[in-house]
Amino acid sequence: MIPEPSTRRRLAPAERASLIRETALELFATTHFSIVNVRQIAQACKVNVALIYHYFDDKDHLFRSVLAYAIERLMVGFEALRDPAEDDPAAVIDAWLKAQVKMAPMLVQMVKIMADYAALGVHDAEVDAMIKSLYAREQKLLQQSLSRGIAQGRFRDVDAARTARFVGRQLDGIFHASTTRGGGSRRIAQDIAELREFLWHFVGHDPARQKRARMQTTSARRTRR
Repeated sequence: MIPEPSTRRRLAPAERASLIRETALELFATTHFSIVNVRQIAQACKVNVALIYHYFDDKDHLFRSVLAYAIERLMVGFEALRDPAEDDPAAVIDAWLKAQVKMAPMLVQMVKIMADYAALGVHDAEVDAMIKSLYAREQKLLQQSLSRGIAQGRFRDVDAARTARFVGRQLDGIFHASTTRGGGSRRIAQDIAELREFLWHFVGHDPARQKRARMQTTSARRTRR
């Protein structure tokens, strides 16, 4: 649903720019981004076309900004779910998967416009770099977490790089499939829960058992005190 601009107060510049990005993301995801024009975005935002050009040089600049905005929101969502003091690599992977569920509506839109962009055949170096960087960050996060889990004896010895790529491809498939299978965010959450269950089984990780072990360790420490 396209966000409604506030009629009660004048939006700050940053809020106005965010509104334009969110509205453009919605339009790009429902209609091929190459067809959407700046005037349509302005009409959806209920602003003058000149205001769009005040914030963005042209539609290509807006498209790049929309993609960067969506990626940044995903990473901020992940960091909000991640405990920086937590040394458990499984908790890091869990936070990444939970971020996918939490941000599912936006990610469906983002995956749709990235697929449309890829199929267009005309590429922009900056957009290509952003997409490549997103997948590289995901690969690094998952691979490093898997490698740490193996080194700590929490996971069995698997090929961390290949397993990370597998998880990334599965996540992509879940979001791509959501547009054809239906079910919305609930179906995405279910599919990601099944992926998580498969991953933990594959690496030999039992979250319930490890939780019990941590509780016993904590209890023993308190007893010694």
